[in-house]
Amino acid sequence: MSGRSIHIKVDGRTYSGTFVVDRKILTVTTTYGRKAAEISPRAAHEALAHQLLLDLVREEKARKGSTL
Repeated sequence: MSGRSIHIKVDGRTYSGTFVVDRKILTVTTTYGRKAAEISPRAAHEALAHQLLLDLVREEKARKGSTL
C-alpha cells in the first residue's frame, strides 16, 4: 500500500513522511516512527496527517541523543 507524502517545517527544518488511510484509521510513517489515529468525519486527512507528523517530530526531538 503506497502513501501520500507530507512535509512540515519545524524550527527551520523540513521533515517528511507518508500517510495512508485504511478504513477509518490514518497512519503516518517516518524514518523514526509511526503514529495512527482514527479519522473524525470533520477532520481533513492532510490536517490530521500533519498533526501526527508534528507529534512524531516533537517526540523524536525530546529523546535523549536525538539527531533531529
